[in-house]
Amino acid sequence: MRARALAGTLLVMVGIAAPVHAADVSRNAPPMLSARAAILMDAQNGTLLYEKNAFRQVDPASTTKIMTAILVIEHGGLNQIVTVSRRADGTSGSSLHIHHGQQYTRLDLLRGMLLRSGNDASVALAESEAGSITRFVAEMNVKAQQLGAFNTAYENTHGLTRPGHYTSAYDLALITRAALRLAVFQEIVRSQELEIRELHHRSARTISNTNQLLYGFAGADGVKTGTTAAAGKCVVASATRDGRQLIAVILNSQHRWQDAQDLLNWGFVAWNRVNVLKSGQTVAIRPVQRGVQAEIALVSHQTASFDLMPGDPYAVLVVAPVALRAPLVSSRAVGMATVAVGGQPVQRVALFPAHSVRARHSPQTFWHWIRNRLVNRGNWDDHSATIASG
Repeated sequence: MRARALAGTLLVMVGIAAPVHAADVSRNAPPMLSARAAILMDAQNGTLLYEKNAFRQVDPASTTKIMTAILVIEHGGLNQIVTVSRRADGTSGSSLHIHHGQQYTRLDLLRGMLLRSGNDASVALAESEAGSITRFVAEMNVKAQQLGAFNTAYENTHGLTRPGHYTSAYDLALITRAALRLAVFQEIVRSQELEIRELHHRSARTISNTNQLLYGFAGADGVKTGTTAAAGKCVVASATRDGRQLIAVILNSQHRWQDAQDLLNWGFVAWNRVNVLKSGQTVAIRPVQRGVQAEIALVSHQTASFDLMPGDPYAVLVVAPVALRAPLVSSRAVGMATVAVGGQPVQRVALFPAHSVRARHSPQTFWHWIRNRLVNRGNWDDHSATIASG
């Protein structure tokens, strides 16, 4: 029976992000932005790297269409044919120039909505998906709550200014992070141009992306522009370098392209992705009682990554029994490592024995086994003799 051991807490590491030197000071200072609200977020882990009025409710303009796209993609049936209604045809604002009676696949309407910011395409998609704009908008609001975008409310599918229609830079980053997990969304928003086909008259045309960052900014791969008189000039931008994707939200900006570039460049230079714990890394060593070896390494089967600036501290806390008792199985967790970095959600990683450890048989146990074998053998011999004599 495994003996009960008190859990021990051990501080294993305290931050070793590369120290700050004099030359790093200007590098680590965030850029000056003209945007009234902005945010920079790591797309992988949701770490907030920069914020300016990021939780203030603002008009989202056509960045609204990111949520519209999420619902359309999640509903599926992107090859289904949609006949354009009079209502969609008559939608004001930025347009894909689709007309009543024309037919497009949902996928092509989705492309037109995201690349050309077609308000008419967003209405056609909503009617196709939910049967009415009202029902689709209700689904948008439910989805926002599910994603934790609590400072967001929708009144339409496209983002034209309307009372009660608002979001925040932080919420837009959350929504965009969810959208970028969808392969179809990623493929569309990183495209400079795409072809769409009108099926009724069998005509095709090529549309270009309104996101100017895609035409020259290193690593740019999305996401969506937006402009209205109330919202000003906006862009939700993403870029990937060395396998690291960042999301920048720029709202009501005098120089949205420059703001987005400056913020993304700063994020890639000033912040580093650090694997505080790596899969297979030894995190602690514990003694083994009654085992064929005296101690065992405890290893992580996961990687815990954080965004850190040079000199940022971090800590790894290990909670595990002060001693382990054999037998140990390498696939059975025996402890937990908690990785803490200031201002970021903690990550918890299970710890496992580096390999299985057999129990060591003591001399007493060995002679007890021999005695049982002899006794059992004697009983078997006696029983056999009785049968023979009968």
